[in-house]
Formats: sequence, structure tokens, C-alpha cells
Amino acid sequence: MRKSILNLKTFGVCFLFLILISTDGFGQKFILLQKGSNQKTRLKFEIGEEFTYKSTTYDFYITDIIVDIKNDIIVLSENILQPKDITSVYVRHKDPRNSTLKNLSYLGMGAGLIFFTGGIINSLYHYGDLSQTSNSLGLSVGLFGAGYLISKLQYKEFKHQGNNKIQLVILYGD
Repeated sequence: MRKSILNLKTFGVCFLFLILISTDGFGQKFILLQKGSNQKTRLKFEIGEEFTYKSTTYDFYITDIIVDIKNDIIVLSENILQPKDITSVYVRHKDPRNSTLKNLSYLGMGAGLIFFTGGIINSLYHYGDLSQTSNSLGLSVGLFGAGYLISKLQYKEFKHQGNNKIQLVILYGD
């Protein structure tokens, strides 16, 4: 008898916990940034995330936390903003394409470093001095420089102009 009451209490606590969790799942609010009609360029900012933006009134970036999203305004912790007032959004850490570019740049810089180190070791081993390192220096610097240039190609900002859209999306399951 005591074991069945304990199981019933455990079931009741789990059921209450599931109901409390499921109420957050019914509604979704987020800011959607999209370049043209290309769905691969979509970036999504949800409530509780940092949002770094430039507005029409200020010519510098402001970082704030998204508190709520209404039909036509974004409620931030220290500001209220309309999408038409945003000139650009800083997306360097948000855009998933940047991680690919960063990895590719590290690959180029690492290859240049390894190639140069291999040239030094090979010159020391075969000739006993560093006279032959100049043969591998050009290619090493080229690989390292290419990796550095690729690292500068990362997407830094989403400009709100032309086909670029900022949409406030509110989905309710009620």
C-alpha cells in the first residue's frame, strides 16, 4: 500500500512538472533576419538572447537583451525598438557560416606554419644549417596569408536595406 502511494505521488509530481514545461512550448516569439528570399541566410534571435544593433538615432552599436516581442515592437531590457528603426544588426557570433570560414582560415594558417616548420627541419637535417629554408618561405607565407585573408571575410553585420528583411514572428499554439 505504501509503495503504491509513493508511486502515485511521483506520478503526480512528474505530471505537474510536464504541464509547467509544456506551457512554454505553446508560444514562440523571435526576430527573423533574412537576405532576400534565400532561406539559408535566415538568422533567428529569440527572447533572452543578446541583440546588438545600430538604430537610425545612434550611429554606433548597442547591445541589449531581448525581453519580449510584440506585433510591431521589440522590447529590450533598456529600450523599445521598431524594426524600421534598425539600420544594421551585428551577427558575427550568430551566423553559422562564420564558423566554416573560421575553420578554413585556421586550416590555411596552420598549413603555412607546418610547411615552414617542415622546411626548417628538413634543411637542418640534410644540410646542417638554415640555408634551404628560403625555398619553402614563399609558399608558407602564401598559405598563412591566404588563411588570414579568409578570416577577414566573416559576416559581421546584417544591413536592413534593399531585399534584407527584419521580421517579428509570433507563433501561438492556443
